[in-house]
Amino acid sequence: MTNKSRTAILIPGIFDRGKSMLRMRQALESKGFSAHCINLQYNSGWHGMEHLSRQLKDQVDALAEGNSSCSLVGFSMGGIVARHYLQRLDGVERVHKFISISSPHYGSFWAKFLPYKGGRQLSIGSDFLNTLNEDVQSLADISPVSIWTPYDITIVPHTSSRLPIGKAYEFPVKLHRWMPLDQAVISAVAAELTEALT
Repeated sequence: MTNKSRTAILIPGIFDRGKSMLRMRQALESKGFSAHCINLQYNSGWHGMEHLSRQLKDQVDALAEGNSSCSLVGFSMGGIVARHYLQRLDGVERVHKFISISSPHYGSFWAKFLPYKGGRQLSIGSDFLNTLNEDVQSLADISPVSIWTPYDITIVPHTSSRLPIGKAYEFPVKLHRWMPLDQAVISAVAAELTEALT
């Protein structure tokens, strides 16, 4: 394994240019991490997850220099973008920790109403997600963590936010968009990223 760096890349969700991750970035920086909120284009998912994950790869290559690895924290769609990078673009070679927050690993009911490629990919039962989930064990070496709330009405069903491997944290956050802003969620992320460095 490469050297584990304190670089943490925060990947926002759909229609989000990173504002939702600013509080988390500040908290991680206060704990000595080099945290970066990235802005993927187009953040609607119009061109699909592959288009976004290639941008993520470029960001990882730029921010995790040399033979250093980094950690990824993906919120909502950002967690699925991260999974495509990790599982299809050899991202597991550059990443030592992956955390998803309210990501639709098994799709969301609402995604089918998005009339473009990203919507189809994030829908329940999509070929895109089925293929990733058939290969989910490839994430085992980076000890994935999934964080979710039972009150999520954006990710429906809310259990879609739980990966079948690694740790899962449940927090009673009332709204999907509040998840990366919640102090308990941020504390769990910071603790997991810190533990992963040991």
